Amino acid sequence: MLSTRVMILNEAERLIAQKGVFGFTLDDVAAPLKVRVPSIYKHFASRDDVLVEVSKRFISALSLQFATSAAATGDPRAALKRACDEFVDFHVANPAYVRLSLVDLATPEGGVEYVKRAAGGPFRANFRSGPLAPMHRRLAKLLAAGHRAGDFRKVPPLDFYRLLKSALLIRLVFPDDQLLKAGRSVGSVRRIKRELWNLVARYLATGAAAR
Repeated sequence: MLSTRVMILNEAERLIAQKGVFGFTLDDVAAPLKVRVPSIYKHFASRDDVLVEVSKRFISALSLQFATSAAATGDPRAALKRACDEFVDFHVANPAYVRLSLVDLATPEGGVEYVKRAAGGPFRANFRSGPLAPMHRRLAKLLAAGHRAGDFRKVPPLDFYRLLKSALLIRLVFPDDQLLKAGRSVGSVRRIKRELWNLVARYLATGAAAR
């Protein structure tokens, strides 16, 4: 049986995906669980604390991305494509994380940045240390393997991740966010993967001018 704490986080995640980060109250979280809001405060200091804890769940799962081994496949290009496809799958499967990420991007220093807190600090900092650092190191190794093989031009891993992440977030919510609201559509997800890989391939092409 799930603990009350886990059920609160599950319900908050569901509401974020359905209504957005600011589209619900703690009363909305409490009602389906048949508890009162004071019961939530036994586990969390505030609504913001709930959202940070939800974000920590996603950060933990995100840290497992780019685990494909280039050495195991002997084909860094294929390994990176597979990793990019898995990156898309992760975001499509976790619409609440997409919405929390967009709030972080829209409110730098102007509000609570939930994902930043969960990751242990600003983007450049968690690139070097914290829960996401192993993911970034794996990505750097994969890009380096592709460069050695002559498949990719040499690019800063941080710049590559910024391109990949921002392009995917925009694609998921613009011009609308029906994919997040309506759930997975095999055709839509396949199209997003193809578009993202085409962008990545152009960016990494050995003849591409430095950006």
